[in-house]
Amino acid sequence: MVLKEYVSFTKLKLEKAQNYGQVDSIINESIERISNKRSIQEYFSELEKNLEQLSPLECSSTQWSCFRYAILCLHYRSNPHFQF
Repeated sequence: MVLKEYVSFTKLKLEKAQNYGQVDSIINESIERISNKRSIQEYFSELEKNLEQLSPLECSSTQWSCFRYAILCLHYRSNPHFQF
């Protein structure tokens, strides 16, 4: 799967998340599925940019909260010194 398609696929899964545990699972599963481990950082960056472009007006409060949490998770995984 091409990176942009994979980011879109992950975003669709995140839209259905109902809590932070599900967000963690979706992100962990998506990382495990990336065959080229060097692409993980690029994937994090692309997914984060995609999520940051969302408007809270386009989401329910649960979706917005889960998307924001996903961004924090991506920051943490890409920079282990990041605290949240």
